[in-house]
Amino acid sequence: MGVTVNKLLDLPANRPPDTCQARITRLGLDVTLREISFNKLMRLRGTEDADVKFLLESIQEPDVKDPAWWREHMGCPTPVEALKKLLKKGEIEKLCRLADQLNGFGPGQVIAVNREPDELFDAAVGGALEDLEKN
Repeated sequence: MGVTVNKLLDLPANRPPDTCQARITRLGLDVTLREISFNKLMRLRGTEDADVKFLLESIQEPDVKDPAWWREHMGCPTPVEALKKLLKKGEIEKLCRLADQLNGFGPGQVIAVNREPDELFDAAVGGALEDLEKN
């Protein structure tokens, strides 16, 4: 076997999803976001309220899919509607960006390695600046 295949074999086959903590300061609410599976991510693309559905799948804690919260407490027909009622558009976008990073969309997550060191540095700085401009 080649060196590259050995590197693949050294990677864990079933790693736990990446997670991160976020605070919605206006609400004083801490949420735990988690990476979601590729298949879930692809199913959400192009659907109505895709960003809110993506966030719904990404929130690990608190359990925003609990009917006691979205139906009984918030008086909404779905957890998506409850999230839209609770959060401002900007808060949804910021949380989605954090979830994007967990799913590999952050700057520097994948880089071209056949470049000179200066080009790699410039690419990393460019990616970081692009991310800052979005925030």
